[in-house]
Amino acid sequence: FDGFLSPGGSSSVVSICCDKESRQLGFDAVAAAARSCSGSDGYIALVKRINGIVSAAAPFLRHRWGQAGGSDDGHGRSSLRNPSKYSGLRNQGCTCYMNSFLQQLFMMNDLRKEMCSAPLPETLRASGGVAGMKGAELIGKKLSFQWDSGVSYEAIVEKYDVGYGMHTIRYCPLQTASVGGATQPVTPEEIARAPPELPDEFILSEGRPGKETGVFEVVTSKSGAAAGENTSEMVKSKNNDGLIKESEDEACARHLFEEVQRTFIHLDEGSRGRCFDPRAFVEACACLKLEFDVWQQNDASEFAMKLLDRMEIALKRWAPEQFRYLEHTFGLKQTKQKICKECGLKTNREENLMSIDCQIRGKTDIHEALETMCDVEYMEGNNKVFCDRCKKNTDTVLRTAVSTLPDMLILSLKRFDLDYNTFETVKLNSRCAFGQTLNMKRYTLEGVEAMEKATSSSGDGDADGDGSAPAPMDTGDEAGIPEDFDPLSSIPDGDYEYELAGVLVHAGVAQGGHYYSFIKDRSSSQSGEDKWYKFDDEDVTPFDPSSIEVECFGGKVKKETKWPNGQVHTVESEQFANALMLFYEKVKPTPLPEEEKKEEKEDKEVVAQKKLDLKVTKSSGYDSYEPDVRRSNATHKWQTFLFDSEFQTFLKGLLGLCRLTRNQKDKMQVSSSNDGAMSWQTTIVDMLLSFFFDVLLYAADKSSLNAWVSMLSDTLSADHESAKHFVRKLAEKTQTVSANWLRTYVAECPEPESRMAAVRIFAAALRLCASINEEQSSLIRWTQAWKEQLLAFKQNLGQVALPTRLEGSWKVYEDVRTLGTPRSSSIGVIISYINVLLEVAPRTWRYNSELCQFIRDIVIAESNLGGSILRAALNETHVPARMICLVARDKAPGALRSSFPGASMSYELVDSQARQETNPSSHMLPMGSTSMMTNDMNNRGPSGGAPVASDFLTLFEALGTINGMKGLILSPLVVETNEQVRGRPTVVLTEAASRAMSNIFQESCSTADGGMSQYDIENYLRRCGMDSSSVPTQKIIDIISKYPSTNGNGSRANGFFLSPEGFLAYYRDTAQTNATRVRADLHTFGFRPDLSRRPKSTRFETDVDGFPRAYISTVESITMDVSAALEDGEESEHLSELTMLGLDVFDLHSSAYSASEPLAEYLLASTSIDRDTSNLITNTQRAIYRAPSAWAGNEMWAAATMIFRVLVTIQDSYQQDRIGRIMENSNSGTLNDQDIGLLSAAKTIAANRVSQNYSNDMQYSYERYVDLLKELMKMKPVAAWMADHRSLWSWMERDLVASEEAPSQRRSEYSGRRDGAMGDSPRSDTDMHGIQDSEEDDDDDDSRNLDDGQHYRYSQLVVEGAGLDVINGIFHLDGSFEGAGRYAKKGIWKGVEERFSMFRCNVSNNTKHWYISIVPPGVQPGTNTDIDFYSAPVSSHIPDLPPEHGWTKANEGALPPPVVHVKEDDDADGQQGRIMM
Repeated sequence: FDGFLSPGGSSSVVSICCDKESRQLGFDAVAAAARSCSGSDGYIALVKRINGIVSAAAPFLRHRWGQAGGSDDGHGRSSLRNPSKYSGLRNQGCTCYMNSFLQQLFMMNDLRKEMCSAPLPETLRASGGVAGMKGAELIGKKLSFQWDSGVSYEAIVEKYDVGYGMHTIRYCPLQTASVGGATQPVTPEEIARAPPELPDEFILSEGRPGKETGVFEVVTSKSGAAAGENTSEMVKSKNNDGLIKESEDEACARHLFEEVQRTFIHLDEGSRGRCFDPRAFVEACACLKLEFDVWQQNDASEFAMKLLDRMEIALKRWAPEQFRYLEHTFGLKQTKQKICKECGLKTNREENLMSIDCQIRGKTDIHEALETMCDVEYMEGNNKVFCDRCKKNTDTVLRTAVSTLPDMLILSLKRFDLDYNTFETVKLNSRCAFGQTLNMKRYTLEGVEAMEKATSSSGDGDADGDGSAPAPMDTGDEAGIPEDFDPLSSIPDGDYEYELAGVLVHAGVAQGGHYYSFIKDRSSSQSGEDKWYKFDDEDVTPFDPSSIEVECFGGKVKKETKWPNGQVHTVESEQFANALMLFYEKVKPTPLPEEEKKEEKEDKEVVAQKKLDLKVTKSSGYDSYEPDVRRSNATHKWQTFLFDSEFQTFLKGLLGLCRLTRNQKDKMQVSSSNDGAMSWQTTIVDMLLSFFFDVLLYAADKSSLNAWVSMLSDTLSADHESAKHFVRKLAEKTQTVSANWLRTYVAECPEPESRMAAVRIFAAALRLCASINEEQSSLIRWTQAWKEQLLAFKQNLGQVALPTRLEGSWKVYEDVRTLGTPRSSSIGVIISYINVLLEVAPRTWRYNSELCQFIRDIVIAESNLGGSILRAALNETHVPARMICLVARDKAPGALRSSFPGASMSYELVDSQARQETNPSSHMLPMGSTSMMTNDMNNRGPSGGAPVASDFLTLFEALGTINGMKGLILSPLVVETNEQVRGRPTVVLTEAASRAMSNIFQESCSTADGGMSQYDIENYLRRCGMDSSSVPTQKIIDIISKYPSTNGNGSRANGFFLSPEGFLAYYRDTAQTNATRVRADLHTFGFRPDLSRRPKSTRFETDVDGFPRAYISTVESITMDVSAALEDGEESEHLSELTMLGLDVFDLHSSAYSASEPLAEYLLASTSIDRDTSNLITNTQRAIYRAPSAWAGNEMWAAATMIFRVLVTIQDSYQQDRIGRIMENSNSGTLNDQDIGLLSAAKTIAANRVSQNYSNDMQYSYERYVDLLKELMKMKPVAAWMADHRSLWSWMERDLVASEEAPSQRRSEYSGRRDGAMGDSPRSDTDMHGIQDSEEDDDDDDSRNLDDGQHYRYSQLVVEGAGLDVINGIFHLDGSFEGAGRYAKKGIWKGVEERFSMFRCNVSNNTKHWYISIVPPGVQPGTNTDIDFYSAPVSSHIPDLPPEHGWTKANEGALPPPVVHVKEDDDADGQQGRIMM
């Protein structure tokens, strides 16, 4: 196993079996060997080895999500991506200008070693390695941590883990005077009352991605400044060696140099081919004060010089030897000479430089550019310069030359220049050639003077050149010098010869581009080879130096294109990738000279500080960072192995073997002195679970996640021993910090796939564990302990904070040391920790969905399998009450806020304590990405912002499930398949959704033609609550045309229909864009949230023969369904007093309504049956009384309507009391003693009409009350109550009843319609409203005037729900009138049998209405002699049939108005036809 498959103890990352085939064979051999061992010894040994690997790698994976094989930096880079022996540097988005120069420095071997050997004070090192105070010494100290956001936060160190070098810290509250606006400030008192945050555990020197950078400092009590701020020039740090003082510049330079050391050591000693992330170095470069921010692209030349300058500052103080080496390596001196032409006096002024700037405009090669530096400038006439010897202004020669050459010569080509026409910076892409060698002799002071001497010796001047004679200066006339004479030949070449060692290239334009480097491998030169590499950020690849001309010189390049006809087309274009910096290494390096002793007078304080500096304990970069590198290498090595796909396949095979042998009832066991008898299968499952939670869920590749989850959850759902062991382990881990699986995956993990996978496995194990008798007994004892503990708080209930765990004498029931015995309950420990997580949930609300899903999935267990015990345990520990607080927050009742201060933290308070996090990969985003700003600058972590209602979906599901209701878990509507179209996976309806939709389709077809006609679709959409204005006829035709149909395009005239496949395809597409609409349609047709269906007895009213007679309204159907479920099963769970108080909070149900109306209705019904809901009614009435006017209050009114509709339809002993309280609520002390019942509130508003202060807002509020009352009056119990209490609302009867008839006019206002005054045709243009013109539409309209039975095929209409019961029943087709069917039934009216008619006719404003009336015998319908009961406007979509809804009461009618359905003829098998509308 070791060495061949895993790296084992070798230093290499790559094992011997490194290809897929050999690794598969190797793992097969290991599995076969394990099977061949005696008993289970082979498997136990294998498990022990793998557990050791997982436990070693796991701590260093924590907090680093999105890992790939061999990547320990969280960015998913492959460890073997670089075929070279060198490692790359990660580009932080626009930091290639840094990487390209850093890599040039790194490849200078001697320089790298010197820099890494440089000592710095241990006590001042910001992070990493040895420090003045480390390990356990930091316990109890307050530290200030620098975060990626640039802000520092203080925390207290609580613990230290010696084994992994991790500290446990707890952040201090953020103090603020007022946050959240003037209306609701967050006071220091509120911050002090808030519960503390959970502790965090990590390696301080490394920090966590998106949070701590790894830079921290101890906060001393002497400092008056806030942590992370420097309020004076000097930063002081107390240590054992004395008081060290640093200026701010020195501190920044030292920290930057530390990061240079760290980067070099990781690149040098890290595993081969790894990519190092220099993020900390980039942040430290902020002190360079570049032209642009360090995270944006800058000029690499500017960065290089400023970086070297800062390194010198740090080295000069703390490492003088290394400072001299750096200065000697790069330091060159440029001498500017001033020569008097009269007396010959030479005056030299030296300047220290790190590079030579070469002007390349108009230059063809590097020599021409260097000659420009040495150009002679003549100062004559008005430009004469003062001569110190002549004591006057004289003609003078100015020239420049290099006086001292460095070992590493850097030439900066000035490719960025100013365009004087546009005054914009442009890039010069002109060709500038350079050679592999460079002789600098002619550009040095010695060379210039040698050439000058040779020239002057051939002229008439003073041959001695001592300047004693005022001979005129020769100006460069070289007459007399032989052509073959080289004046520089007398100077040896050895000290001036250079070889090209590196080229830094810029590809792009002046406004942006990319930097990379070509670098010579110095180590290869020693062996006679000439190897070059291309360093392009993360990628390091071999490079052929013969291609330097093509890649680096620039200029124009010709591209030839050969056309099919043989003609060659040549295009010449600029080459945008060209050299920006050249690095020439001296062939014969100059020895480092001895240090010159300079006698300078220094300040006494400076001298004293230098003496102190000599006494300071220092450490080199190797001492500081090599331990980190070794640990990182080991972590990298094992992660490469653990994320290997072949290894994971091998582990799946072990799991499959466990399941197989379990099924065969293999009894083989292995004894363990620690855990007692535990089967080898359980040992393997335990190992696999550790691998899953500690390794696999951190992987970037989630392709195999579903398979793992299915296998593990199936195993834990069937294997009692493994489930018990896992739940015990999960409970034990709740006592840890970073190793706590429950906290990690329901409160911290930012990846939803990992969170959901973990929750599925947690819940599966807990459900099975709860079915075990011993665990049930332990949980019952634990629940009893909670009851006893809470009894101690009974006197102060609602006034003090309740505990989240068992405390005092009851704590023994949660002692993790006795888990597995009857004394303690593993499930109880986990439930208590759920309380802990709920108390901090407002701070981590982005991840609360999985926390609530975990609770929900636990309590769905069947009652006989421990479900009732689990639900009782959650109720006794107030889990539901805390969940309600999580929704209501500061709007929860005071008793809840006092009892659960953490769960009820206001959004303002949470936001004031949120620490600004950054996306760990935010700097990897492309340029111009808006996500960079939003994620990096404004991300407040898991507590930032505020949740929306949909974020609480699983919470509402959990609340209903805890109460014992089934069917509330929203079933998914669509699922992705493995098939792909255009690179995207195809989406199909789930099996449950497809089955439900198929049922709806069959019930909605009016004929046996196998499809839905246009008319059927119109009826169907109306049934789903869509009116004619929202779905025009042409839209329906388009739907039929787009989706599969039978016999054509669905026209009624031609008999074309939407097929079942087309219906399902339509809903498949709709579910992906508007799932809420699909769920609403399913809800209308009687499907619960989980897509099971309510019984027919709750969906239909039946006639005496048991056939469906009419639909029951959806809300009434739900309350009947809930009542039936509670009657058939167990009683609803006993809810605690605080939970009952929370259920009366309006905001709870309002949020549930916004998230899912069906779920909200079920939740409200299940928690309100046989319960006094007076407080909920009052709270709802308060909310709508105070609701904002206009659209702002629409959601509140809609939620209130839902609440009242559900409450009034619950048929229990409280029903009449509820209705009465909704209509009249004289609850004293409410809103200034104002009666807030609907009728009373409406009356109060209406009474203000006579007042001058009556506003449009008041009128709008009154209309809202009227609309709400109308909606409630559709409910039979309310209609009956209103009939019995007519005196209470008679004053507004005109608004409740007559107002609906006003727009359509009474038809009695028009007389003489039958005399033909309006024309002979009863058809008007309004019949076509909403229908697009087409031939098909015309044909349809013409057919409406035919009385051949084709159009009037619906021979029966069902009227139900009318307040006047005699109207209810079946109306039969009785001829036609004005182009539409006329229907009739018989009934008793005022003791006389009458014939009731339903017909359509014109009214006075030339519109059509349907009426239910008694028409006198021998008289045409539609005259003043009719006795009218109900009327409804004609539907513009289906004007030839009466509408289902929209009926209003006429003179003789009674509320509520009826609902009309189409009833088909009975089917051949004797069953009643479908209800269509």
